[in-house]
Amino acid sequence: MNEDYLWDRSGEPDADIVHLEHVLGDLRWSKTQRDFTLTTPVRWRGRQRAWWTAAAAAVLVLGVGTALLVRRTQTIGPVTSWQLSLAGGKPSAVRAGQVIETAGIPHATMGSDLIGEVDIEPDSRLRLLAARTDEQRLALDHGTIHARIWAPPAEFVVDTPSAKTVDLGCQYTLRVTKDGVGFLTVNMGWVAFQSHGIESFIPAGAACTTRPGHGPDTPYFLDAPEALTQALTQFDLTGSNKALNIALAAARPQDGLTLWHLLQRTHAKERSDVYDRFASLITLPSNITREAILRGDRNSIDAAWNALQLGDTSWWRKWKRQW
Repeated sequence: MNEDYLWDRSGEPDADIVHLEHVLGDLRWSKTQRDFTLTTPVRWRGRQRAWWTAAAAAVLVLGVGTALLVRRTQTIGPVTSWQLSLAGGKPSAVRAGQVIETAGIPHATMGSDLIGEVDIEPDSRLRLLAARTDEQRLALDHGTIHARIWAPPAEFVVDTPSAKTVDLGCQYTLRVTKDGVGFLTVNMGWVAFQSHGIESFIPAGAACTTRPGHGPDTPYFLDAPEALTQALTQFDLTGSNKALNIALAAARPQDGLTLWHLLQRTHAKERSDVYDRFASLITLPSNITREAILRGDRNSIDAAWNALQLGDTSWWRKWKRQW
């Protein structure tokens, strides 16, 4: 609830207040009411009761509003190591549970010597959910942030409406639209998108979209052929076999990143087609068999990733256990 509603009705109303206003609506003062006039003791007693009822109602409304404001205040936790600067102004401490909104603010920066720095673009809404020794957790409801993180891997996490963004030692940009669609580009290091068992691992130079009700899409390098990226989006949204075949045909050797993720998002003949294209582009170790990949053998899939020469799976699987 926006507390401005309690004073001049300019803010967002709270459901409890609206209900009370409806119940007590008959007691609302109106300019069309007659002036108060003392006539008989009976009328006075009736009007006196009405005034006392109205006064009690006002106290009740004020009490509910105060309780709601207290409830909001109590969600704010202790001071953290983060400092917030709005439009280049003097930094101020950020508290756990604090909401940062940059509507009408040209630029904001939230930084911590222990964790990193987050630039916040205008018209963004960012919340600091938790600030503990082993976890810094934020939520980007909408807007854009640019993060440069030097905390240990997996300690800095940003929730979006459709996936959590796990830093694995990196620099990245995360944008979330008003309808909850997230778009991540990585400039340095690694980031993982994760939601309900669906995972995307995005290295430097790559990007990935995440959507409400769907989770992370398949990642791709920013310089990938347009035919691949367009077909990939179509496949992620609809599961179209035709789109999958177009994406496979357009893939280059460096697009093994995309094909490796598709191996785990396809089944039966589609997975077979993905593997055949993957094996034609990437030199695989002799101990990887087609049959093992098709049945989803974890060790074989990890070995296929290592063949991409993007880093060993043992490194990020170690940090994955913390998610």
